[in-house]
Amino acid sequence: MWVAGAVRGQLVPSCGVLLKTMQTPHARVPVRGLPSARMSSPTPLHSVTSRSPGVLIVDDDEYVHGALEAALRGLRVHLLTAHTAAEGETLALQYHPLLAIVDVGLPDRDGYQLTADLRKASSLASMRILILTGQSPDAAAAKHAGANGLIQKPFRLHHFLDLVREQLGNRDHDEARLPAALARGA
Repeated sequence: MWVAGAVRGQLVPSCGVLLKTMQTPHARVPVRGLPSARMSSPTPLHSVTSRSPGVLIVDDDEYVHGALEAALRGLRVHLLTAHTAAEGETLALQYHPLLAIVDVGLPDRDGYQLTADLRKASSLASMRILILTGQSPDAAAAKHAGANGLIQKPFRLHHFLDLVREQLGNRDHDEARLPAALARGA
């Protein structure tokens, strides 16, 4: 997972996040934001700018965060991560990402309810939402909540990336939600 190079960490006092950057021979690459001991709020891993789309990952499993971050690295997106629905909602309202990837099994609220709650915020009307589940997918619940897609774990990486690219490319068009209910190859 690590590429040869030096890793440097810097604590950002305002948000209590340890930001790491990896120096490679070709570029400085953001590696991962780790919460400091004082951390009690959601963590923006990279700054969200208008140049690159913001992607919010809401999942309580640290392994899933790492896997999705690694998968999305090649798309040059700015990542935001949250471990609870409340943290995800806070980050979404603060940073207005173009895409949210929401796990169904969150500790404080299920992903379908979080999706419905995010849809109620007019400032997030154009945000795309993909629901991620390791359970039997419920396409009707996802559609009712306002999801744009449903991904069943485990998934094939190239199918996941195709669906993410499709959602990021369709951000200006809010046609019928849930066009492809399941990521192919799930």
